[in-house]
Amino acid sequence: MKLFELLEYTAKEFLDDRTELVEGDPDELWSDKTLIRYFNEAERRLCRRAWVLIDIGNPTAGVVTLATGKPVYALHPSILRVISATPEGAAIPLPRSTDDRVHAYQAPGADEPFDVNTVHAITPGAPRTYTTDAGMRLLRVVPTPAAEQSGLKLILKVARMPICSLSEDKPDASPEVPDEWHLDVLCKYAAGMCLTHPNADASAKTEGRRLLSEVEASIKEARQERQRAEAAESKFLYASTTACL
Repeated sequence: MKLFELLEYTAKEFLDDRTELVEGDPDELWSDKTLIRYFNEAERRLCRRAWVLIDIGNPTAGVVTLATGKPVYALHPSILRVISATPEGAAIPLPRSTDDRVHAYQAPGADEPFDVNTVHAITPGAPRTYTTDAGMRLLRVVPTPAAEQSGLKLILKVARMPICSLSEDKPDASPEVPDEWHLDVLCKYAAGMCLTHPNADASAKTEGRRLLSEVEASIKEARQERQRAEAAESKFLYASTTACL
């Protein structure tokens, strides 16, 4: 749905707050600005709790460009979780590690394999692992990029919040969350918040709280649907090496 459709449904059909008058001031209790503010907050709540926005290589939030001698990079404010990071042109993502592990410096020998659990290659070079616990919304690349890696892009798969908020000057814009949650989450949340304003009467507040409880149930459902969609079949693990014989 587009923004003007969300406003029309919520204000006119849901809240019954848009009565056309022959003359005089508009008959409305809640402005479009107020409703849009609640639409944006509903989008953020849905994304934070259900992770309904997951994409790869988003031009704004899903690409990190490496620079010589720079190990730590700020992530876009919309990012909730970096799920994977793949050097541009590589076939498989980098393994994830943690700051505690990569700071256990051990210089590997020439023939010693790189283990993200125990080994940290001190010599600058191509990225071999990454961490996301260097700080809030910070990504660390290990080892530190050398001159040859300057300009190399990491393509990120991320769970994120909306990048562009809805605004009055873009009535034809659509929310970034999937269509199936526009009415059940965005419209109901905006209506519920309006009906629980301090100047609303008791019956309206009761209805508002009911709508907000339905929104919470819809957000739980969205999270469950995403988890089911991502669920993978479990692999059978043999008890010993001889069990394979």
